[in-house]
Amino acid sequence: MRHLDVVAMFGSLWLLASMVIDVATPKELTVYMAGAAIAPATAISALLYWLRVPRLDFAVSFATLWLVSVMLLELITPKPLSPLMPIIAFVPLVIVGIVINVQRWRRSRLRSIPVP
Repeated sequence: MRHLDVVAMFGSLWLLASMVIDVATPKELTVYMAGAAIAPATAISALLYWLRVPRLDFAVSFATLWLVSVMLLELITPKPLSPLMPIIAFVPLVIVGIVINVQRWRRSRLRSIPVP
């Protein structure tokens, strides 16, 4: 049953992301072009989720795949995308980086507290 759940969840996310990208980008970039551009990233993310990759590794992989997908969208679109697209591409990477550094900082603070 888990196979069907993963397929349904990531298929729905892929379709939703394709439609959002279609609405948010110029008319020259169709939903079919966006869907084809993000399909490999979605499939790889689904595979990593199904293999139960640790959360932090999954988050880093997902953020990297998202960045590659946005770069691919920029390459295939006939008209330049919004100047906000680089920001949208880097936001997941920044969030993952912040989470990693906060976790490391919290662990180092816990180790430095003396136990009575």
